[in-house]
Amino acid sequence: MQGVWDWAFFWDAFEFFMKTVAPFLMLIVAVVAVGLLLLVVIRAVRNGRDA
Repeated sequence: MQGVWDWAFFWDAFEFFMKTVAPFLMLIVAVVAVGLLLLVVIRAVRNGRDA
């Protein structure tokens, strides 16, 4: 099985992929997190006004 899968190449390619894609993924995660936070704040303000 070792001859079929070149794990060193796989991990090098995976590491390169993560280094190039990670900043974009973090940007997307940050935008989603800020959106959810704003949604929670807006709902809390609306509920506070109704009470």
